[in-house]
Amino acid sequence: RVRKNRFTEFHSLLKLKKGTSKSTVWKNYDVVFSDKSPCGYMQCKSCKILLKYDNKKTGNSPQQRHAKKPSQSYMTSFVQSEKKIPVPKKKKKNNKCVTLCCKDIRPFETVSGKGFIELAQELVNVGATYGRVPANSVTTPKRCHDIAEQKRKELIPQINDILSDASVSMTTDMWTDDYRKIHYMAVTCHYVIPDFKFKARVLATAMFPLEEAKTNENIKHALLKLLVNTLGFEPSNLNKVVWVTDQGANTVLAPRPYRRLNCQDHVLNTVLQHGLDSKELTCEAPDVEETIHNAKSLVKYVKQSCLAPQFPKTVLQVGETRFSTMSLTPNSIQEIYHELHEKLEERRESYRLENIAPDMLQFLVSFLRPFYEAQRELEGDEYPALNLVILWFEKLKQHCQPLSSGTPVQAVVRKVEIHNPHKIALPLWPKCNQLRMLSNHEREEVYSEVCRLIKNFTGAAAEYQHPVQSNVADVDNLPTAAKKARTDFDEWENVHHDEGLDDEVQQYTQKAIMESEQDLLNWWKEHSIVYPKLSMLASSVLCIPASSSERNFSVAGRMIDQWRSVLKPLTIDSILFLNDI
Repeated sequence: RVRKNRFTEFHSLLKLKKGTSKSTVWKNYDVVFSDKSPCGYMQCKSCKILLKYDNKKTGNSPQQRHAKKPSQSYMTSFVQSEKKIPVPKKKKKNNKCVTLCCKDIRPFETVSGKGFIELAQELVNVGATYGRVPANSVTTPKRCHDIAEQKRKELIPQINDILSDASVSMTTDMWTDDYRKIHYMAVTCHYVIPDFKFKARVLATAMFPLEEAKTNENIKHALLKLLVNTLGFEPSNLNKVVWVTDQGANTVLAPRPYRRLNCQDHVLNTVLQHGLDSKELTCEAPDVEETIHNAKSLVKYVKQSCLAPQFPKTVLQVGETRFSTMSLTPNSIQEIYHELHEKLEERRESYRLENIAPDMLQFLVSFLRPFYEAQRELEGDEYPALNLVILWFEKLKQHCQPLSSGTPVQAVVRKVEIHNPHKIALPLWPKCNQLRMLSNHEREEVYSEVCRLIKNFTGAAAEYQHPVQSNVADVDNLPTAAKKARTDFDEWENVHHDEGLDDEVQQYTQKAIMESEQDLLNWWKEHSIVYPKLSMLASSVLCIPASSSERNFSVAGRMIDQWRSVLKPLTIDSILFLNDI
């Protein structure tokens, strides 16, 4: 009999001696001795398994039977290996997941979410350690608040420590509960930790006073109260914070005198709002305006007439406040154009598709797709995106150039503002750090500013006080940078020449090489010894997001529904904070 559970004990306490039997079978076994006497066990040399034997009773039978078995793993591997769950048990587990979703009226994705899987694993661990334990209910609201406060107390000092040496960025978002009409203000912090990892954390979600108007002064007062009094930030450290907000008049003025950048997601939205204005299109491009109008009407009809389930793909309606989604509507119609045509002919309603020509749909999809892709990439808050801003606007400018003067290119030139941090972020992408897309004068200005900032870097973050704004029309050729080479930017990549390497910046611009798919911050981590000052600048500048974070708003919209409309503001704050960890 194999005694696997005794292996550790014997391995540590007993001494192994080679078998002395004349039988050839013993060449593969060692006899276990205790106090110079055999203790009734032997060990297989190949698999290290202990076998119990009594030579007087069984002879060599155990060794021969064991030799005929397939080779077995070491005992430690047996103990550590996961047991295969029997099919009936696995089926019962899956059935319980279905029961949970049905009894508690939860979406099926609940049991595939990260939080549920972590909970289930912890319950399995507890059961494996302590056996059967009662599944008692817990006081979740209070516990939720306690956990959030504990983790927030750990987070704020970390951000304060980063602020002592570098900059961080913050975004704010205001939204209203649809059910109780309570106004909320959320603050998200974006920063790079010393290990060059990009972090974005919701710091707090506070109720905005109902009796106060949303003026810039009231918003500023609420922000300072939340950051200084509630969260405990040092007032002097707020000078190192770069705010990113939308272009609303109140949110533009609220962060003053602190530094502020425009949310590029909202900038692009404004560009398309002006470019796709129905009145202007009616005059400048009536065919385009008619196609957009008819496409919206068709999608609305398909959804209201219950035809949508009969098509292989869903037709998508444009968001009234998200003009970048305009490309989704013609694209969704284009994908099922033939199916739509057949179905409408069956219903004798083919006239609904007559004024939506396939070639015009293709034109709209091709023209609007770059705007959609730019917004998707610039609104990311899990990777550096500031170095993409000017690059994307140059791409969009080139994209619009072949078209008439009435296209959104005029709105691009009129609405986009290039701030100093956008320019500083450009050379921090190693693949395009030579700024070949800039004029010689602009290139020298950017390099001079970078050199000034790293000269005495301990004070660089504090010096970086006020944004230097300029219109895109004043920039001859615009720059580039990227998180990963998702878009084709080859025309602006570096060309290396043999020039004098007088300082860290010159050496970086001439010698730095980055693989196409390499993570930007990971590159700076690997080269922090070679370029120590530039790497510090990178962690301070690349933490600034290109767009303000709206994920807090999105999560809140999914959290507060008609069945959870009585959640207290404190509970909402705790849930949104913990959701972001």
